[in-house]
Amino acid sequence: MKKYLTTAFLVIFSFVMVSCNCTKNSFNTEKATSQEIMTNLNNTSWSLKRLDVDNRDFVPTDEQKELTLSFQDINYSSSDGCNGQGGEFEIEDNKISFTKGMSTMRYCGDEMKHLIYSVPFGSVKSMEIKKDQLQLLDSDKKVIATYTRKK
Repeated sequence: MKKYLTTAFLVIFSFVMVSCNCTKNSFNTEKATSQEIMTNLNNTSWSLKRLDVDNRDFVPTDEQKELTLSFQDINYSSSDGCNGQGGEFEIEDNKISFTKGMSTMRYCGDEMKHLIYSVPFGSVKSMEIKKDQLQLLDSDKKVIATYTRKK
């Protein structure tokens, strides 16, 4: 009997630990402070999954396996498939704003049009993080772009 109770306790304890771990992975940006959002974003990289504003999924190619959005302290960097850009971002009252800093200016002709996924960072007004997914939203709360967290 003692063996069964011990086994039952271990199974229940395992379920509790798994459910606690799942709760830790669900970060709610609507309930978080601006500082908590900054801390959660710091040193993270995200892969573009969908450019929602253009109703277009990201399709990897041999030359372009992923497009990333990275956050480091108050800086961000990104690529559209042809040019890279970066700058500073700020979160205040749970609203995010991107300030364009540096950008490459490579010529991207019509032959590259299908490879370019230009995220309009200037239109981004807020964001949501749900588990391993980051969504950038405009002022009407419409999704501009969806990213998944890189492991």
